[in-house]
Amino acid sequence: MSHPILSQYDLWFEEQQEAIQKDFFAFLRFASISTDPQHRSECFRTAEWLRRYLSEMGMEAVLWENPGLPVVFAEHHVGKDRPTVLIYHHYDVQPVDPLDLWQTPPFEPVVRDGKIYARGASDNKGQCFMTITALKSLLQLSKDLQVNIKLFIEGEEESGGEGTHFTIREKKKQLEADYLFAIDFDLPGKGVPALNMGFRGIAAFHVECTNAKVDLHSGSHGGIALNANRILAEMLAKLWDEDGKVAIPHFYDDVRQRKEEELRSMDLSFDEDAYRKEFGVGAFCFQKGVGLREANWLLPTVEINGMWGGYTGSGFKTVIPAKSFAKISCRLVPDQSPQKIEKGVREFFSSHTPYGADVKVDFHHGAEGYAVSFASPIAQLMKRSFEEVFKQDCRYTLCGGSVPIVKDLVSASGAEAVLFGFALATDNIHAPNEHFEWEHFHLGYKTLGRALLSLADMRT
Repeated sequence: MSHPILSQYDLWFEEQQEAIQKDFFAFLRFASISTDPQHRSECFRTAEWLRRYLSEMGMEAVLWENPGLPVVFAEHHVGKDRPTVLIYHHYDVQPVDPLDLWQTPPFEPVVRDGKIYARGASDNKGQCFMTITALKSLLQLSKDLQVNIKLFIEGEEESGGEGTHFTIREKKKQLEADYLFAIDFDLPGKGVPALNMGFRGIAAFHVECTNAKVDLHSGSHGGIALNANRILAEMLAKLWDEDGKVAIPHFYDDVRQRKEEELRSMDLSFDEDAYRKEFGVGAFCFQKGVGLREANWLLPTVEINGMWGGYTGSGFKTVIPAKSFAKISCRLVPDQSPQKIEKGVREFFSSHTPYGADVKVDFHHGAEGYAVSFASPIAQLMKRSFEEVFKQDCRYTLCGGSVPIVKDLVSASGAEAVLFGFALATDNIHAPNEHFEWEHFHLGYKTLGRALLSLADMRT
């Protein structure tokens, strides 16, 4: 795309790099850990810092208060007859434990080998500030930028989002948009452009098995009382059949077959050796006739996220535990209902509970998956923007995780969504030594500039 502002836009970044990085580091220094009540005031300080920064850029910025942590909302409005894009980010971050594995303090950002190291550097402060930088440049270079921009930056993505959901319900009118940019996703590799075409939903459960009033002596009661740990372990093992398929009743009923042209457009390749090297995984999941990438993107799964019972401290205590516990989660593909899956999970445990034992299943939370249309005009516009910047074909990917807020924003805004990001799976997101490639920050800046300028040229 040839646009008179683009050459100035690229030059602006080169001239402003030192100032950009200084402001980015100031943003990263806030310990905005939303899941920890001790950091609540720090989250509010982060939101206020963003509000001031966006106001100084020339946007109309406010804090939307709610029962949880505030949403930062900023707007650039030029007229009802122009396209409107709603851009989603979050300013909260994950806890930093284990702290001793960080090479440098998590809230003191540093540059090493072209990467910014800090908690939130990639997820999602880095991508958030990348967007802010792109908007700052465009607003300085084009005072009459002919696209309406709404920036929605929440503070509870890492902690459930009750306050954010309240805000979305309350501010539905203000969120109306034509398009939604959800910028909280990964690229498949360094310098490899990709659009994310959807993500899986989730259904999470807490399971409790009881078979005695108190823990029992394993010598006096061994061979008589059935061990609650054994009961639960055997039930969990039956969650999959011998072919690796999930054995929960009706689990696959609503899994739709992807169209052949959609499958051809996806990059379903998977490098097992590279994965082993990067993550240290020795054994892989098995599902007969299904590739690993297909299993992660296109099919629902069940995982045991935690299990415990009896004595787990140091040394030894020979008991038959009275209770055993597990946390399990199901990742769901679009069209699957968390409520329907809940029914199947309950039926599964009920049918496998031994006579006399008691097994309770508590539904913790759930969210539906979401799929983006490959043929939508905004997806095609973003595809062209990626290809112009990265100088290679844009791939299509999917996300095995869940981003429930996106579907809520789509429903509230009426927008057509496009999902993308510039982080990498190797950026240690949620782990010690999280980082973000400065090169990818720059590539994201350029891609967003081209996309927004293309939107500004669109006719409504």
